[in-house]
Amino acid sequence: MRQCAERLVTLASGEASFEVTHEPKRAFRVFAGSAQVVAVGTRFDVRLEHDTTVVTVVEGRVAVGPSSMSDSRGMNSNESQPTRFVELYADQQLRLTAGEWPPTLVAVDSQRATAWLHRQISFDHEPLERVAAEYNRYAPKPIEITTPALRTLQISGTFATDDPAEFIAFLRSLKGVRVEVTTTQIRVSRD
Repeated sequence: MRQCAERLVTLASGEASFEVTHEPKRAFRVFAGSAQVVAVGTRFDVRLEHDTTVVTVVEGRVAVGPSSMSDSRGMNSNESQPTRFVELYADQQLRLTAGEWPPTLVAVDSQRATAWLHRQISFDHEPLERVAAEYNRYAPKPIEITTPALRTLQISGTFATDDPAEFIAFLRSLKGVRVEVTTTQIRVSRD
């Protein structure tokens, strides 16, 4: 049986977590949006958010570069130029938007960033608008923030993705916030 030279994955949408065994003769490469991720014996998470690829390293290290598959997405590619890569280590994250290079690395709590693996979402002083967008990825009824001023309200906490009642109760506990649950959505407004 012939062994492939590389292990290739293409992430077309959503989010995936990888735990990769180091095999020097068989690279593990993920193509996701405008990024390609090369793993070297590691655990990492890749998420597509519209035209942005988010890579979070839980342990080990990965190298991230522009995807050779991104030419149709507007990334400038020149066959004569070598591919550039940025190395990420545990508890680091980068966001790569199509057509932009180099990305910025930030320190993160990788356990918090990958809480979705345990059916949780976790936030530390993040705007309600971002929390609602994350919640809406899992919710049977999406959240709509009807008062624009509430979009920047800072939220902290860890919530179960499969228990909307818990999250609704939390929102209702916030001072000045009104929550109305209809058959199709959850409306959040000023009290």
